[in-house]
Amino acid sequence: MPPVIGLTGGYASGKSMALSFFRRMGAHVIDCDLIARQVVEKGSQGLARVREAFGEMALTKDGTLDRGRIAQLVFSDEASRKKLEGILHPLITDRVFREVESVMEENENQVVVVDTPLLFETGLDKRMDKTVVVVCGEEEQVRRGMARDGLTREEALARIRAQSPLEEKAQKADWVIDNSGSQDQARQDSLKIWARIEKL
Repeated sequence: MPPVIGLTGGYASGKSMALSFFRRMGAHVIDCDLIARQVVEKGSQGLARVREAFGEMALTKDGTLDRGRIAQLVFSDEASRKKLEGILHPLITDRVFREVESVMEENENQVVVVDTPLLFETGLDKRMDKTVVVVCGEEEQVRRGMARDGLTREEALARIRAQSPLEEKAQKADWVIDNSGSQDQARQDSLKIWARIEKL
């Protein structure tokens, strides 16, 4: 059976670049951010649980999740963030491994990369064959986040600091992609990692 690789990083650290590379190499990528949106779609069990936990403020007028308001709340209040994670992570994990099984049934030689921002925080790393983290300096994260998402410096820092430090993730990961400098360096790191994945 081919390996299931867990890939993570930090806010605006460059995960998308690494994922794009692994896709080109032939990996099937499972996007946990996309799954996180799916499990709280209108009418879903996940959305009902979020509403129960946070009240009507969690919803827009048309009954969908108010992502902006929820994001503001969880990035500024750790207790709220943990409450939301406690609701969503079991639903996300269940869907991730159902997709892994489906992919493996279609092609038993298919490498799967699971893209998840909270790989270590949720314990998902223990269910992966190997783990990869994409790192870069905090100032670079701030700069990229402000440019990409139109945030203030304070908002970008709040998103970065709501996650575990990249240094901690790097120490736990099997492999690290350094995206602090040139994209060429990050690509070289990615190539070396892919060569190791192919040998597993």
